[in-house]
Amino acid sequence: MKRRLLIGMFGGLVCMVLLAGTALAQGGELVAAEYGAGGHRVDVTQQVRAFMRDGVLRFDVTDQTFGTDPARGHVKDLYIRIRHWDGNVEEFHFPEYAHVNLVLDPEHGYEWHDREFHIMRAFWGGEGHFADVTETLRGYKHDGRLFVVVDNRSMGIDPDPMVHKVLRVLYFNEGRRQQIVVPEHGELRLP
Repeated sequence: MKRRLLIGMFGGLVCMVLLAGTALAQGGELVAAEYGAGGHRVDVTQQVRAFMRDGVLRFDVTDQTFGTDPARGHVKDLYIRIRHWDGNVEEFHFPEYAHVNLVLDPEHGYEWHDREFHIMRAFWGGEGHFADVTETLRGYKHDGRLFVVVDNRSMGIDPDPMVHKVLRVLYFNEGRRQQIVVPEHGELRLP
């Protein structure tokens, strides 16, 4: 009896840690968010947007969070759609009671008024598991230029072993906001 209780508690703790550590993705803008179960779903895009602080979304998926229970008596889930800098839309799924932790583009603060080359944000990863490598890339900048072969070693991390990764970079150059996506083992040359 005690053994079953301990196994159940351990399993629950593992699930909580995995769900709490969900920091997926990143870079891009929030397109839409839906909450509910089956055919009983509601648009919660505005509620989700209200949790954005400096480009980071952090909140728990509960009826109280959204102020509604669209499928009373059913386990619900949240779908968040993000449009990445390359135009691709990715959908993230969070079961009820999960913790959302997504790094996106902030709605404000991505203006750069100098004409010089400046890296705003950079993410390295694949299949929804990305690491913020902004400072790493900024360290490769010399004399207003940047060159690096994109791989786990140069990025300083492997956020998703055994998966082909990409580097997404948002930068300003000549007063314009630009983006680039470079595949693993490709060369990044900016500007």
